Amino acid sequence: MYFFSTLQRLLVCFTLLALLFLLGNCGNQQNRDQVTEETATSYQLPHMQEPVPGTLLIVFEEPDPPPHSDPKTAFVTVLAAETQQAAPRKKRPQVAIIIDDMGHHQVLGERLLALDLNLTYSFLPQAPFTTKQAQIAHEKKSDILVHVPMEPKDPHWNPGKGALYLKDDKALLQTKTQQSISAVPHAIGANNHMGSLFSENRAAMQTVLLTLQKNGFFYIDSFTTAQSKGLEEAKRLNIPTNRRHIFLDNDHDPQKICKQIKKLIQLAQKNGSAIGIGHPNKATLTALTQCDRELLATVDIVGAHNLVQ
Repeated sequence: MYFFSTLQRLLVCFTLLALLFLLGNCGNQQNRDQVTEETATSYQLPHMQEPVPGTLLIVFEEPDPPPHSDPKTAFVTVLAAETQQAAPRKKRPQVAIIIDDMGHHQVLGERLLALDLNLTYSFLPQAPFTTKQAQIAHEKKSDILVHVPMEPKDPHWNPGKGALYLKDDKALLQTKTQQSISAVPHAIGANNHMGSLFSENRAAMQTVLLTLQKNGFFYIDSFTTAQSKGLEEAKRLNIPTNRRHIFLDNDHDPQKICKQIKKLIQLAQKNGSAIGIGHPNKATLTALTQCDRELLATVDIVGAHNLVQ
């Protein structure tokens, strides 16, 4: 009798332990499922999310030429000369705004393309979204430029793939330039990406400009150095040309960019026209969105081809 009572107790204990084990295992499985689901949700990227910083090499423009590295009054002299040679003023001044470095940013690029402004878009030849976004720009009848990467003075600035270097011989410069042209659909002109060192070399710039000329391109000198030979050499070769007057977004602050846009407008009002350059970043997008009414109310925004001669 005692034996059966003991056995019954053991069976009851065993049954309880088994039930506890099964309940615990189900709870753990549920927790594992929940963690897996939460993890998947956390790491699932939206369809059009911008690349995570550090995972993609994004190359940026050089800033304005540093005053201490240029001859005294060099920059002022150039502006003064342009003021004297300015075309007769029209009823409304004309402004061209070039967005450089296009093709590297999917979301920002497409948002800039969607703005109701007659912007000019300059595409990096080797960028991953250049072909697609250049087609969008073409469909909205915007000016499209090839953003030709050139060697800067500071080796810490990386001009990107296919860049032109002073060590390249003439044949290689011609080949690289033609490859850059071929990589950007519907382009009608070009401007330099970086190039504070390269653009100071007259012979090197002549080789590049002659290649552009064979393709019927005009040239906008981004003017990353006050000693650039690009504008001067293009004029000598009778290539339609002009230069950048103001960088809009060296400081990524929407309010400061709006101030730069106002300076651009003031320069256009003084000379009849002016060219500004901005880049695909959130601050520039915000500033252009906020300042679009002011721009449209005071100046005519035109494609860059309208301001070359």
